[in-house]
Amino acid sequence: MKKEEYLDIVEEQIRCKQAREGVRRELAAHIEDQAEYCRAQGMEVSEAEEAAVCEMGDPVETGNRMDEIHRPKMAWKSIGSIILLSLVTFILQYILTNSMPDSMNTYSVWIPGGAPQYLLIHAIGWGVMIGVCYLDYTRIGKHAKLLMVLGCVGIGFLLAFYARPVNGANYFYFVNSAISVRIVCFLFLPLYGAVLYQYRGQGYRGILAGILWMMPSLLIPLKAGGMMIVVILGGTYLIMLTIAVCKDWFLVPKILTAAGLWGGTAIFIYGWICYIRYWGAPYQAARLHAFSEPFILKTGVTSTTVMMRNLLSGSVLLGTKAEFVKDAEGIMQPGDYTLSLVCAFYGILAAVVLAGGIALLFIRFFQMSLKQKNQLGMIMGTGCSTVFLLQLFLYIMGNMGLILSGTSYCPFLGYGRSTAIITYILLGILLSIYRYENVVSEIRTRKTLPVYAQCEKGRR
Repeated sequence: MKKEEYLDIVEEQIRCKQAREGVRRELAAHIEDQAEYCRAQGMEVSEAEEAAVCEMGDPVETGNRMDEIHRPKMAWKSIGSIILLSLVTFILQYILTNSMPDSMNTYSVWIPGGAPQYLLIHAIGWGVMIGVCYLDYTRIGKHAKLLMVLGCVGIGFLLAFYARPVNGANYFYFVNSAISVRIVCFLFLPLYGAVLYQYRGQGYRGILAGILWMMPSLLIPLKAGGMMIVVILGGTYLIMLTIAVCKDWFLVPKILTAAGLWGGTAIFIYGWICYIRYWGAPYQAARLHAFSEPFILKTGVTSTTVMMRNLLSGSVLLGTKAEFVKDAEGIMQPGDYTLSLVCAFYGILAAVVLAGGIALLFIRFFQMSLKQKNQLGMIMGTGCSTVFLLQLFLYIMGNMGLILSGTSYCPFLGYGRSTAIITYILLGILLSIYRYENVVSEIRTRKTLPVYAQCEKGRR
């Protein structure tokens, strides 16, 4: 049997169309390697190919085995965990908000339509997440540069002509719904990972290209008044680039290059802070001071920081803190302080369990992404899960009064509709990477082959 005929029969047994091409390439590589070995033993070209095909076994049985291995799979446990976690946090925040005095209850302000509408947003988000999961993420990788350019140009145009400022931030308005410009920028993360993937093997030229590709998408949140988003997005980009370097994508000294990336970033940040402090506009210096103030444990901290520390200082391990309502009087956006409120209302242990449950979900996605055989899925997945972990870390720091609260959002904790949908889109990409793990894994040709006894039989 000829090689092409054998591969055609195998391919017919595989139900997943996306897996057929990869399986065919893999089997063809095995046949070619074995045929090369047989030729080295003295066979003619045609005889060597027939012997190699013979060694592959029955094509129908081989195809059935490949069909069992290379098929999409759904992470139903992860999907169930996400839905359960979103419901638990929704109910918890609803109870907390309605437990506060009427004068502080801003639930209807931050969620137009109240709890039913926000629950509907979650339900829509679940549908979006599962829909994205069914999409093949590698299609994003094929057009990543074009999508990133179009995204930057499109968002930049809308920001320049159609965005409206609200409390220092810019929003798009569509059918009476506000969409945060800053949060939309997180969708650039999987695109950036796919762009990096296209520069593998290009040395320092590829690293320089990776740095330059960061810039346009960082200018958008900077223009939209989201300095913290710039820090988070840029930090995640840098982590992704470092992972690519450590995975030896660019064929450069890994430790030296990674140290240069982080050292250069530290020098840039220090220089920027000095510029703002000594030569920047007064309002910029005031913002920098306000952000760094929570680190000052003496006098001069903001009233919000004082309130947060008072709220936490007397919290007990389990149960409600005495004087809870009095200490919570300054909280005007409960979604930004959910962990602190849980700590004061239910105890420190409850807050630890809540934060730990969210962290475990994102850590699992991060580990899953790092283990991907397909390097495109690896870098896209680590980018999405890294930004979730970074957001959670900053949210916890803010709720502890260590940084300025309200400067970042935490997935599942908060009332933003656009943030919820963006979160579910990124989760859908992570689920898609898992779903197609055995379908789009990278093919590696193995050169070390065993000695097949039936080569002699094939020759006869």
